[in-house]
Amino acid sequence: METTAAGALRAPLILFGAFDRHNLGDLLLGRIAAALAARLLPGREVRFAGLASRDLRADGGARVQALAELARDWHPVHREGAPAWPPASPPALLQVGGEILGCGAWEATVMLLDTTGAAHAIALHDRDPSAREAWARGVLGSARGLPYLAPHAALPPGTRIVHTGIGGVGFASLPAARRAEALTELHTAARVQVRDRCTRDALAAAGLDAELVPDPAVLVERLLGAEVTRSAATGEIAVLRARFPRGYVAVQLAAESGDDATLATLADELAATARDRGLSIVLFCAGRAPWHDDPEVLERLRRRLPDPKSAVVAESRHVLDLCALIASAALCCASSLHARIVADAFARPAISIACGTAQAAKLRAWLDSWHSPRRHHLAAPGNLRTLAHSVLSEAPSERGAHAARLADLAEAAARSAFAQLFDPLEPEDKTP
Repeated sequence: METTAAGALRAPLILFGAFDRHNLGDLLLGRIAAALAARLLPGREVRFAGLASRDLRADGGARVQALAELARDWHPVHREGAPAWPPASPPALLQVGGEILGCGAWEATVMLLDTTGAAHAIALHDRDPSAREAWARGVLGSARGLPYLAPHAALPPGTRIVHTGIGGVGFASLPAARRAEALTELHTAARVQVRDRCTRDALAAAGLDAELVPDPAVLVERLLGAEVTRSAATGEIAVLRARFPRGYVAVQLAAESGDDATLATLADELAATARDRGLSIVLFCAGRAPWHDDPEVLERLRRRLPDPKSAVVAESRHVLDLCALIASAALCCASSLHARIVADAFARPAISIACGTAQAAKLRAWLDSWHSPRRHHLAAPGNLRTLAHSVLSEAPSERGAHAARLADLAEAAARSAFAQLFDPLEPEDKTP
């Protein structure tokens, strides 16, 4: 714990997000925010907070404390000969990315459960909106309709909040009470940075001006590239690269698209795409939390391939392994937004697979905001092979230049966000 010259504890930076469940994007955003804090706020303590206390370090995440518990603990404790804890000055909180303006209490609670618990909850409550909301709020211990939106009133007085890279493509269609709740919280923030024009425009129509910035995950190659390279050289990813020396197509598909017709079409297209280029196929899960991915769906897809032995379902859950798998691919085809962002950051050829109304809307919002129409590369089952031919014919230099431009914009946005959280003129920030 760092102290100031006067001996008082420096208030920590709280990183708040969905770091309490397994999902490539959320775990990656946490690592990137911590890397930015180490670079821009050297010596500052960083604490990870979510809705639940979890330890996801085995998956490349963090030890996460429930934000409600952290806020309750914020009462000075004096120890003889030691600085007081917590610090006298309030903390700063960085809300790190995610589609938080569209994640209600029901969705948030189910995604915090294990597979069995989620199935049980869905069976009991999914068909009764009132019952499921009451159950979810009881489990969370909160009446908030958007629980992953940091609650200013529940934090120590004077806490500064910045929201960065957040999304809400369905904001305009939320119930009025949820929109009002969101606007109240966002208006109290020091800064609001959103990751797509759809969210920015919806908030502007409701009277709130937000800054458009790239999702922080575009910084993965710049900030975590060395770690990703090490992961690619060891463990499962190294085995896969050796097994498929001519390269592979990395494929991720959300569980909601696991119907037989979709899998049959994708299997045919993926097999033809791989055959055209002499590649193999590696299928992977970008998220193991409920309502994300399912290895069983990927295994069914693998078995539908003409030569199932030419494909494998990757097992690793570690966020760096997932990034290394994507960064080492000859082509990435994924329904996950952050799988696409990682591929683009490493300048790999990539195609987004549109599946499910909400997921497709999120993908389109991102692509419309940061890619020219000719580089959307958004496929529906049925046109993936044709699009893959076009994507694989692109000049690598064009992909690299685009990745660098987005990373520059995201880094500038991060500097702006941290400047809002910590005034450089504050005495505690003058410590050598």
